[in-house]
Amino acid sequence: MTPRFPWWVPAGGLVLATLYLPTLATPFDFVDDGNLVYPSATTGFGGHAELWWEKVRANYDHLGPFRPTLWVHWQLQANLFGGDPAVWRAYRIAWCALAATMLLWLFRELGVRPAAALAAGALAMWNPYRNEVWTSLTLAEGVAMPYALFGLAAARKAATSPRPLRWELASAFGVFVALGCKNTFAALVPAQILLRMWPDGVSLREAWRHNGIRSLALGLTLLMPAAHFVYFKLHWHPGQYETQGLTLAQAGRVLNALKGAVSLEFVGVGVTLAAVAVWPVRKPLPPAPSPTKGGGESPETALRSPLPVAERGLGGEITSALLLLAAGVAVYLPMGMMSGRYAMPAVWGLDLLFALLLSALAAAPPTAWKKAAWAGVCAGLAAVAVASVGKQEKFAARARMLWDAVHYVEAAAPPGARVVWVAGDSLNGGLNVEEGIHFQWHLYHRGRGDIRVGLYDRAGTPIDRTELPPAADGRADLLVCGHSSDASGFWCDPTESFTARYWLGRKRYTCYLGWPRPPGVAAGPPPDLRP
Repeated sequence: MTPRFPWWVPAGGLVLATLYLPTLATPFDFVDDGNLVYPSATTGFGGHAELWWEKVRANYDHLGPFRPTLWVHWQLQANLFGGDPAVWRAYRIAWCALAATMLLWLFRELGVRPAAALAAGALAMWNPYRNEVWTSLTLAEGVAMPYALFGLAAARKAATSPRPLRWELASAFGVFVALGCKNTFAALVPAQILLRMWPDGVSLREAWRHNGIRSLALGLTLLMPAAHFVYFKLHWHPGQYETQGLTLAQAGRVLNALKGAVSLEFVGVGVTLAAVAVWPVRKPLPPAPSPTKGGGESPETALRSPLPVAERGLGGEITSALLLLAAGVAVYLPMGMMSGRYAMPAVWGLDLLFALLLSALAAAPPTAWKKAAWAGVCAGLAAVAVASVGKQEKFAARARMLWDAVHYVEAAAPPGARVVWVAGDSLNGGLNVEEGIHFQWHLYHRGRGDIRVGLYDRAGTPIDRTELPPAADGRADLLVCGHSSDASGFWCDPTESFTARYWLGRKRYTCYLGWPRPPGVAAGPPPDLRP
């Protein structure tokens, strides 16, 4: 009999994505949108292909990464959506639903029970530390996530399919496309190979004997990032990303990012209680199978059905999760920075472990520990959801504040105006450098390319960035800063302020705009400023 289609998988993906419905009202941001969301004037397939390749090459020349898949997505969306933030965000929510569906499908292929899969999926998709990939519109991890998880799920499907070739090709395609978004997704390949090689109910030795060489063929996708890495190291020049030796400082940053990426502060109690509830009822692994005439396991061994976590405790699922975690950590150790999204794909290994633990909890006999564990997990997930929505509101408020400033500048600035952007610490109320760069780009695409934004620190020293032309030409007509005191070094009186509130009005973002003037001169826009 044909198995029923698991409708809970796509339905669950849609439900998980609904948490991001509030982002529909969020305008374009100043994190990654200013140069990516506007349509180009190019027409025809050949023109778009040429522009796409030029952007891929320029991205490598300026920064170093090779991201052809990502630029396909960016360029298609920009020209299809016509610079409409609502359409962009509706698409991003749909893409989030697709990513959640792929995650739930992977859980199902690993034998995770539906309730456990949905709980683990909620933690993965709602986590406020890594939800920037859904609140922002263009981040690589969000674009790659459905492809990457599809590649892992297809590898697992190939291990159990009577016709594995089509699933092997599908798995290779998914990972290859993800690698075209970001080379760090090379960390998927060891787990992908093991998922293909080691199905349930088979010893590792038997899995290797039957599937080992064939599974290793999935590693051919690593040729692309390996070739890129060699070329990058041989042709590195200043301005491109730099790698460094392994340091304890970076290891600490990675581990701290993983802690935040699983919301340990919210679900730690529930996870601990779940482990306590499952531990007493664990079952030992079945004894080594006696060889049968066909070389497989005996029917008695194959029919044994211990709890999922016990059955997989030393099997392919747990080992694959640990490989994903270890490889994901390793690819970021040579870097000197860390972000919430950089926890991917390593954190997906922790998501798998969490799903398997909850699946074992669901199968455990009812006890007070089990009830307490589920209560702890559900309470933690509720807190994760609230924190995620709060972060969405905070993100939207920041964008609204900066858009108010954009609208003022494009309306009030004289032709050929020069704008001083005072960069500071955005965590302490300042405006950061990247926001100034995107401020310029948004103005340019809105028809005010005559306005030039110059980046300065709070001491008045110009900040050199390759994204914008040099700013130190001695002239300023407007100043934008995050603190009114930032204007004092530029002989400026802030005359306008733009405020956006969040967290039910309890918090706010504010930026200030002023007209520079020389010392001792009455307030009013001067023709020239030389700080």
